Amino acid sequence: MSADPTAQSGPLILLSAGSLFHLPLKLIARIGRDAGFAGMELIMNSPKLTPESGLQAIDDVLPIRSLHAPFRDWADWGGHLASWKATTALANALPQADHITMHPPGSRLANMIQNRWFEKACDLPLLLDAKGRIQFSLENMPWAEHSPFGKDPLDRLMAQCRDKNVGLTYDVCHMGVSGRDVMEAIRKVPTDLLYNIHYSDAKGYTEHLTPGNGDLPLDAFLRHLGSIGYDRYVTLELEPAAFPDDLDGTVAILSTIRQDMQKHLEAGRLAA
Repeated sequence: MSADPTAQSGPLILLSAGSLFHLPLKLIARIGRDAGFAGMELIMNSPKLTPESGLQAIDDVLPIRSLHAPFRDWADWGGHLASWKATTALANALPQADHITMHPPGSRLANMIQNRWFEKACDLPLLLDAKGRIQFSLENMPWAEHSPFGKDPLDRLMAQCRDKNVGLTYDVCHMGVSGRDVMEAIRKVPTDLLYNIHYSDAKGYTEHLTPGNGDLPLDAFLRHLGSIGYDRYVTLELEPAAFPDDLDGTVAILSTIRQDMQKHLEAGRLAA
């Protein structure tokens, strides 16, 4: 029997349900458990995911520790704010969930008009009726703009996080496809603001590649996290195309990736 992954020092390594979204959730949970992950980040891809939808059975197999709020089709929930409230209500009901990742509302005029509530909000946990244990974070999206005369988009996002009383989910591949130096960027983020890492590789504009199949310095990135004492979540977020059709092969690949992640996180911690 493998060691309890939550007993290890440092951050907990989660499996994003989006990595295997074509499979039933209970099967994803079994695969993640067998590969040694400490938990799951559940993607809110349907309004049918409610506190009454039987997710406790999934949580018993692999703890649902983080949720990812909807990032499309918000009308299905009754609007952007309603979708975030539904995500929060589900997190409140799951005993081991304590974090929600959210995409910031888009900057297009139509989005800005629809989501004026977001600009006015100064305390998102309070607005969304979160229980005290639930923390929120805004994720960095791929950035096209890079003006030498404007404020750096990472600085803008961190200021927004402070303003909304939330943390930051640092997506490594999003930073990479934005043409940014992922090591330089992560060093700009204060540790107290860093709540979650979305972990995958990138090459050019191709995202969510298996670590080692892209151009990002992921080993050094993990060692940096270990060296600064980061102890929240690192969430593996890959494309389903990264895995074979057979379950044993999928478990084997995920187990190898997770062990490699743990090795570099621990190496950074010991070297600090």
